[in-house]
Formats: sequence, C-alpha cells, structure tokens
Amino acid sequence: MAKKKRKGLKIRTNNKTSNNNKLKGFKVYKANASHKKKQVRARRAKNIQTFLVVLIIILAVAAVFSAAKTFFPDLFGKISLGGELAARVNGKPITMQQLNTEYERLPLQYKYIITKEAFLTQLIDESLMIEQALRQGLSVTEQEVDESLETFMQSNNLTKEGLDELLKQKELSLPDLRSLIKNQLLIDRLIKQVVKSKVNVTTAQALQYYNDNPDTFKVPELVTARHILIGIDNRTEQQAEERANMVLDLVKNVTGRFCSYVWLYTDDSESAEKCGEYTFPRGQMVEEFENTAFEQDVGEISLVKTSFGYHIIQTINKTPEQLIPFKDMQEQIIVILETQQEKMLYSDFIVGLREEADIVNYLEKEKEAVEEVILPEEEAVEEDIEEEAVEEEVAEEEIEIVIEEPEEVEEVEVVEEPEEVIEEIAEEEVEEVVEEVVEEEIEVVEEMPVLSFAECLTSQGAVLYGAYWDSSTKKQKAYFGAEIVNINYIECGVEGDYRAQQEVCEEEGILAYPTWIIDDEKHMGIMTPKQLAALTGCEV
Repeated sequence: MAKKKRKGLKIRTNNKTSNNNKLKGFKVYKANASHKKKQVRARRAKNIQTFLVVLIIILAVAAVFSAAKTFFPDLFGKISLGGELAARVNGKPITMQQLNTEYERLPLQYKYIITKEAFLTQLIDESLMIEQALRQGLSVTEQEVDESLETFMQSNNLTKEGLDELLKQKELSLPDLRSLIKNQLLIDRLIKQVVKSKVNVTTAQALQYYNDNPDTFKVPELVTARHILIGIDNRTEQQAEERANMVLDLVKNVTGRFCSYVWLYTDDSESAEKCGEYTFPRGQMVEEFENTAFEQDVGEISLVKTSFGYHIIQTINKTPEQLIPFKDMQEQIIVILETQQEKMLYSDFIVGLREEADIVNYLEKEKEAVEEVILPEEEAVEEDIEEEAVEEEVAEEEIEIVIEEPEEVEEVEVVEEPEEVIEEIAEEEVEEVVEEVVEEEIEVVEEMPVLSFAECLTSQGAVLYGAYWDSSTKKQKAYFGAEIVNINYIECGVEGDYRAQQEVCEEEGILAYPTWIIDDEKHMGIMTPKQLAALTGCEV
C-alpha cells in the first residue's frame, strides 16, 4: 500500500511538472497578445489619420465648388445626370437632347421659320401648363388616350402598320406617342377650365362691335354681266374687230340665244360653261370692261375693246351697296369676340404661370452672353470708323491748305501732281472697297436665302378665307400688296349671292370674313402682320 502511495506522489509530481509546462506556454501566449494589441492601436491610428486626410480633401473640394458656384453660377447648373440642359422649369430639366430630338421631328419648312430658342419657349410653356393641370387635380385616363389615338388614325387613314411606319420615321415609340397625346389632352382640359370657361360675350357687346365696324358688314355695289371674248392672240386686230362686230349683230338679233353664242364664239374658256357670266364689285376687272358693265342699263349689250381683245358685254343685274343686317351677322360677330377674349385670357394665363415659376433658360443666357461680347466689339469698330473718318477729313483739309497757300505757278504745279496721285490712289482704294463689299453682300445673299413674309405664312400652313365682295377681306389683302399672290387664299364668295358660300368654306366652318386658319385654329377678323408673325413665327 505504501508503495502505491509513493507512486501516487510521483505521479502528482509529474503532473505538477506538466502543469508548469502549461504555465510556461501561457506566458508565451500572453506576450503575443500584447504585441497584437499594439498592432491594433497602430492600425486604428492610421485609419483615423486616413479619415482625417479624406475629410480635409472633401472639404477643400466643397470649398472650390462653392466658390465656383458663387462666381460662375451657371457652370454646373447646366449639367445634369441626363446630360447638358437647355432649361430648368421649377427644378425639372429639359435636356438639350430632348430639345434637339423634338425639334428634329418638326417638318422641314417649320425649321426655316421657328428657331430652336422659340421652340424651347413652347416646351417651357407646355411644362408649366402640365404642372398646373396636375396641381388642379386634372387627369387623363388610358381609355381617353386610346380613343384619341384611334381618332388620329382614322382621320389620317392610318392602319396599324401605317402608324408603325410613321413612328419609325419620327423616331418615336408607341409609349412616347401615348405620352404626347396624354399631355396634349391634359393641356386642352386645363385651357377649357381656366380660359374657355371664362369667355362671355353678350348681345350688347356684339351690337357695339357691329356699330363700330360698319365697313366690315357692307356689301359693295355689284354687277352681274355676261360676255363673249374675241381674242387677239391668234388673229390680227382687224380680223378680231370684224369677227366681234359679226357676233354682236347675231346677239342683238336674237338676245335669247346669248349663251349659245358664248359656246360658239368666246375665247374665254373659263367662263364658257357658265354662259360667260361674272359677278364682281368695282376695282376687280379691267377698267374698260368694268365701266361698261356698271354704266349700261340692265339688258343692254355693248362692244368694248380691252387688252384681251373685243368683249360683247350684256349687263344682267345690278346690286347697290348695302349693309348686312345685324341679325344675319350676330352669330359670326359673337364667334369673333369669343376668339379675341380667348386670346387675351390665354396670354394673361401664360404670363401668370411664367411669373410664378422658377425658369432658367440656358439658351437665352448664352445668347445674352454672346451679345454682351459682340456689342463692345461693334462699338469699338464704330469708334475706329469714326476716327478714320475724322483723319480723312483732316487730311483733306491739309491738302486744301497746301493748294491754297502757294501763289507762284511753279509751286502750284508741284502741288497738283501729288493731288492727282492722291485722287488716283483714293479712287483705286474706293473701287477695291466697293468691290469687296459687293462680293461680301453677294456671298451673304447666296448663303442665306430669305422667304418673304407672305411666303413664310404659306410655308407655315396659314390659309386666308375671304369673299370678293367683303371690304374687310380687301383690307386684309391690302396688307400684302403685290405679295398677296404668295398667300394661300380661298375665295368663299358666290357670285350674285352674298349669303351663299363655296362648299370648301362651308366644310371648314367659316363664319366670318376674313378668317385665317393657322395650326388648325380659326382667327377671325383682320389680322395685322404683327399678329400673324406672333402666331406663326414669321418675321415681318
């Protein structure tokens, strides 16, 4: 038993040794942990230092941007994640890409008239109206968009394939087209609510307009006459005169067969189908023809010579000047006044939206900046020209003084020679300058072809509807003079009946003369060139 206890003690000793070894191991481990703590502290200090450096850089960059924004406020405002901006409307961007894309979709003739700056103004106004419509709780359903799209396809005879082809040409997707339709319906709804609903024209206002514009409602003196033309294009004057007298005798012998003789003998093919008949006021026909038709009695037949040849004229009817009764014109006058009210209300509405909005037009700012640079340069050029003119005047005075001072003949001869030289040099310089200026002017004209105001209106699709007997139509035409031939004019009057109207005018719903149709909108009454320019973008 004693031996066993020793063995046990021995074992305990061995265990103690074993535990000491373990403790030694722990000491080594504790030393390693301390080293690692130092490494952690060093790493933490390094991270803090890096953070501070980054923070300082960020603050420095922010300071630079802040200074740039202070001294160059538009430098960074014009750039967005979507690209370069054309404008900002209440914080919402209109990108240059959007402007360019939509501008390129315009028909070619419109691009000659509407500048990109003017088109941007339209986009800004549309954006303001869409915002206002949404603020007022207006909305458009998808079903309404479907119905509008279907109407568009039917009115343009488009199939599904035809619509796809049209979208491809315009570089539009179907969702883009639906979005455009939705926005337009939204704007139409807004205009109806804030503009059209406020239009109110009373009978008293219509009557006042009628009384204030009597010339507008006057039907001038009219005459209806038939004629047979014996032209002088394919025969001599003597032959034409002999033939005209022969036909005149036939007509006078049997006046009831006038229309038959028109068919047989007239050289006026345009009036042959209607018995050679015209109804017209004064100032529309050649003088000799007009005077005879108005001056002879109804039923009388005469022979008269004009630049076209010989006319056998029979006066059929005469209508004195008259004022159209108010009751016949009341509806048309009310429409005119309603249109005028709509224009004024719409203009006030748009101005109000612009004043309340935060609008930044970058194209406008760029244009102003360019003008600020160009103007000083132009002023400097003008100053240089003035200085040169003064120098030339002084030089001329000096030359004259030199010529006047000498009394002896020899000295005069000496002075005359340089004067001749000076004159020759001056003439050569003037000729060279004139040639250069002429060449420059010719080049400018060649590079920049300009449409006349009338041609511009026609290229914009503007159409003028009027009547030959209407004095207001005449005044409207008078604005254009000889250029009226370049206006797309539709005659609505029917010869012999001022109440009647040509079918094309009835289809367009023309209620008053003159009436302009521009962008599918009717504008009734006389329009000044300035008003037409504002509607079309054409320059007067």
